[in-house]
Amino acid sequence: MNMITLTTDFGYRDYSVGALKGQLYRLLPDVTIVDISHDIERFNIAEVAYTLQGAYSYFPNKTIHIIGVNNELNPERPLLILDYNNHYFITADNGFISLFVEEQTPCHIYKVNLKDTCSSFPTLDFSTKVAQLIRLQTPIEEIGTPYQEHLHITNFLPKVLPNRIEGTIIHIDHFGNLVSNITQKLLEKEAKGRKFNVYFRYESIKNIGLEDIYLQYNQAEEKEIPEGNKILIFNKLKYLEMTLYKSDPSSSGSGASLMGIKRGNTMSIDFI
Repeated sequence: MNMITLTTDFGYRDYSVGALKGQLYRLLPDVTIVDISHDIERFNIAEVAYTLQGAYSYFPNKTIHIIGVNNELNPERPLLILDYNNHYFITADNGFISLFVEEQTPCHIYKVNLKDTCSSFPTLDFSTKVAQLIRLQTPIEEIGTPYQEHLHITNFLPKVLPNRIEGTIIHIDHFGNLVSNITQKLLEKEAKGRKFNVYFRYESIKNIGLEDIYLQYNQAEEKEIPEGNKILIFNKLKYLEMTLYKSDPSSSGSGASLMGIKRGNTMSIDFI
């Protein structure tokens, strides 16, 4: 248990990331710090959940993950420790846990015992010291108390209607691919063998079935899909993603830039 990861919306322009790492090295000189991302969209808890879902399980058991997004604290929004799948996550009570933890997967949540939550930089002032306590093998029960009232947010979850699924773009990756919050599991459950139309703002891919959605990008090459054509894929995390095949965002543009789509925009699937 000698590794700490950082996932924040701090960016690299200001002193925040440097100060955070300096504080951790001061408290734990022998720790290994790994940046998962500091480019999370400001306050975007859904993007944090998606990013950590993709990364955390590749780290050793007992890794500590510090989340510095929408992390302001108050009596109604305490600092929490999530004990999940042999990893520890330190986050404010901001809805992250409800989006991150898979259904039916056991987890334990603790409210950190803080005498004072007043800080303009709570990730630096509090989360680092909690990480130090966990790293020094302080029993979690001494750091916090069991907590079941954590915030549940549903506005980032797909809305399922009789003949329609309404989703949201939760992430735009380095290649400009559009990642929705609709999972392969949900689409397979609701399709019931039907074909469907997929709408990303004003663009659409019509009259397709589950068998037309790729599981890896090179399937488009095998089917001789021209470069720049829209394709759908279930990505590594099994979320539905739309991409322009082999597009270059810096030259020819990407799905996001050419269609003017941003994180948080809606998309939908209409069953035929």
